[in-house]
Amino acid sequence: MAWTSAKPIVAGKYWYDPNGHHQADRQVHELRIVAIRPDANGNLVALLHGVTDTIPIETLNGDWFGPLAPPV
Repeated sequence: MAWTSAKPIVAGKYWYDPNGHHQADRQVHELRIVAIRPDANGNLVALLHGVTDTIPIETLNGDWFGPLAPPV
């Protein structure tokens, strides 16, 4: 697993950096854990902490790391 700007293609939990982890001039990362799941139409959407509705992943630009394995 590695950081990538490619959007998730499977459901799961991912680390997400909306500002892009790979930018050389980035000093502060805004890392979040985001749950990705299919909506009623089968499209992947994101569940962000503090946001009451789902967000289409197409609108989220940044870097992703995952999917994360559940704790053992």
